[in-house]
Amino acid sequence: MALASLLVVFLCASLHVLHAARLPPGSSPIVETCKPVPYPESCVRDLGQRLLDIQTTLASVSDKSSTIAGAPGQVDPKALVAVALDAAAEAGSVAAAVFEGKLPGFNTSVPDFQKCLSNCTVTMKSAMKKIHGASAAVKAGANDIAKTLASRAIGDVSSCTLSCRELNGDVRLILQQSLVEFQKMLQLAVAFTSKLKPKPGPPPPAPEMH
Repeated sequence: MALASLLVVFLCASLHVLHAARLPPGSSPIVETCKPVPYPESCVRDLGQRLLDIQTTLASVSDKSSTIAGAPGQVDPKALVAVALDAAAEAGSVAAAVFEGKLPGFNTSVPDFQKCLSNCTVTMKSAMKKIHGASAAVKAGANDIAKTLASRAIGDVSSCTLSCRELNGDVRLILQQSLVEFQKMLQLAVAFTSKLKPKPGPPPPAPEMH
């Protein structure tokens, strides 16, 4: 039952993706921002909408919300990185739940699944920790650290994807979708982190008065 419910969620999400796959007509800040990065349509469709939802919610309670995530419809690069990391964490949590045995209905005795589990259980936990670390680093303005952690998380998931390529059926569909989305969002996070300006350092000490 849990497996079927999860599959329905993924199928509904896929239909939503297909419905929204076209880029908005004309030029807009999010379209222009997403043009030079990997997966520009996913960037506009997924990150753009998430960012707009956050901006609209903030604007509904404060006239100073633009200082947090930009004004609705505008692009705040730092907020876009945070949104990409959040989206990656959501996708990763699905795969992590499978690897940790939290979703009933999977036959874990199948040799191919055993190989997948043995290689990915620890790897996925490590990747999720790196995402949380990257999020903290972005908030602190430590952009290089955030980029490094997100890049290493991509490497973790790449090796995991190879270990699970022999799976089939519903479990393959669920893991493939979640891991692919995980990597997409992380690659977008890395791309936008590279564009962030470094946090200004402390001002130089005042000269001593003689």
